[in-house]
Amino acid sequence: MARVPEIRKIEDVAPVYRDHFSEIAASRGGQPSGPFRVLLYSPEAALRAARLGAYFRFEHSLPEKVASIAAITVGRETDCVYEYTVQENGARRAGVREEAIEAIKHRRAPAGLVGDELLVWTFTTELLRKHRVSPATWQAALDRFGMKPLTDLVGAIGYFAYIAVAMNAFETDTRPELEPTLPL
Repeated sequence: MARVPEIRKIEDVAPVYRDHFSEIAASRGGQPSGPFRVLLYSPEAALRAARLGAYFRFEHSLPEKVASIAAITVGRETDCVYEYTVQENGARRAGVREEAIEAIKHRRAPAGLVGDELLVWTFTTELLRKHRVSPATWQAALDRFGMKPLTDLVGAIGYFAYIAVAMNAFETDTRPELEPTLPL
């Protein structure tokens, strides 16, 4: 259960910010979802995060499998049940191999990862664990993806990390229809 009451209705925000609520809700099936139910305590930040998230979820220049590997890696590295559970389902829809998903979920990676999976996992974990990316990993990612997709990868990692730490701080649960999949 979240540490604060979740904002689920437009009446839960000040009238001056109801357009923010409406835009966020419209972008998420008519209702603020997951992190936005608590991020709306800061409506301007929530709206900006929602807009940034729309880019990193739907408009980025990365192959979907690459974005999904980064997202589940962030979820696993931050031990964020919500982020990991939501992104695991997305990874399957994007065609990420089950062996790769299981390796990341159960902290067996890099074992079980190949090709782009290994490169993206390495890039993401170096950035999150060491706060830097090694020259060899950077160059391999640049050579493989190019500068714009690599820039989008860095941005996606940052966005997913923001959502994950917010969810962890507020202790927000997964979507009610989703059974948590992250073993802690």
